[in-house]
Amino acid sequence: PTFHPLGDFLNPALALLGQGLKKSPIGQKLDFANHPYLCKGLKLIEHTRKRVFKKVI
Repeated sequence: PTFHPLGDFLNPALALLGQGLKKSPIGQKLDFANHPYLCKGLKLIEHTRKRVFKKVI
């Protein structure tokens, strides 16, 4: 069962955003897709989900 629909939505949405930027001419020119904050945000969401899930159990 999913207890965190926002986190479940954001992970693939951010991943798709990164892929879209990587493929776009603007993303390639400015190199947004490799920005470290995108990966950091995904890790933060996953870490928060795990902490909350442990409290629920």
